[in-house]
Amino acid sequence: MKKYILSLLAFGLVAVSYGQVVQARVLKVDPMNMEKLGKAIAQKTKLYNNKEGAARFFTFQILTGNQANNFYRVQWAQDISDFDKALNKEELDYWWKTTGKLHESLANRIWTVNSDATYQPEEARTGNHRRVLHYKLIPGKERDFWRYRTRLKAALKASGWPSRVGVMNCQSGCNGRWVQIRYHHESFAGEAKDNQEMFPVVVAKYNEMYGEEAYKDDSDRLAQSVSDSWTQHQKLRPEMSSNW
Repeated sequence: MKKYILSLLAFGLVAVSYGQVVQARVLKVDPMNMEKLGKAIAQKTKLYNNKEGAARFFTFQILTGNQANNFYRVQWAQDISDFDKALNKEELDYWWKTTGKLHESLANRIWTVNSDATYQPEEARTGNHRRVLHYKLIPGKERDFWRYRTRLKAALKASGWPSRVGVMNCQSGCNGRWVQIRYHHESFAGEAKDNQEMFPVVVAKYNEMYGEEAYKDDSDRLAQSVSDSWTQHQKLRPEMSSNW
């Protein structure tokens, strides 16, 4: 049993503890109903989700990919056990009365924050723009993937990268071992500036910390550790999100 547990740890299969979690789904909406649905979600969130102790929700507008122009609705919790607590009936009734006919709920999944790979600067620059990377890990090659992600976290910190880079493992609802990486930026222009001006500094720091050509070697191994990947851009809609 001890040998089995050590093997799992080596390949990153039990590296994630059940800490901060999100339950996320896509709200598919007809383009004709986007404005109406947006206003309904904003009103519901204002009434029921803007005080401490209430369920905490964030809403993003999907900008690219085959789900573009739909919404990505996220419930944030400190622990997975919080999802055992049902939303109150009044809140649920209000949601379905005001939004039920305006959207279709798809792809409900639970994601756990991977604190070993997530980078959070002490004074994070705020922004509503997200570049979201999705990776499907190949069983047996997880170690190569996590070597890059954990080393990159250290290089981001050492180089003073200004914004959060969130990393989450899919715990339920995914077909395979999916990981989501969320890069925070101010805008598309801010993303371009970060990647063109700041990320080369991160790469140089990575090689300084782990050896010449370490960044290229590790990123190449990461590419070989995944069987599928795709990128999506999202925009936070503050008026449709909790403010605490």
